[in-house]
Amino acid sequence: MSQKSKRRLLQLFGFIIGLLFGYFRPSQFQVFLPILAIGVGIGYFIFSTTISDEEKSVDDVGWFPFVQMIMYFIIGGVLSSNVLLALELLSQ
Repeated sequence: MSQKSKRRLLQLFGFIIGLLFGYFRPSQFQVFLPILAIGVGIGYFIFSTTISDEEKSVDDVGWFPFVQMIMYFIIGGVLSSNVLLALELLSQ
């Protein structure tokens, strides 16, 4: 399996776990969303400086797939929790 396929599987795993967590615990997900988002933002910033300073590819940075996995976890959780919270607000 190629490195790109492994990264895509980790992203998919993070997205599905985020969907499930956001669906079953939407208010709890909203609480720790800013912490995760700031962490991912800092990770992407460090990644961009690492890649721009040296001639590296994405595959050379070992920790970056986990940052991507957390980002997709955030995306999945935000989608499912916001839909549930919006439906709850509309039903009131």
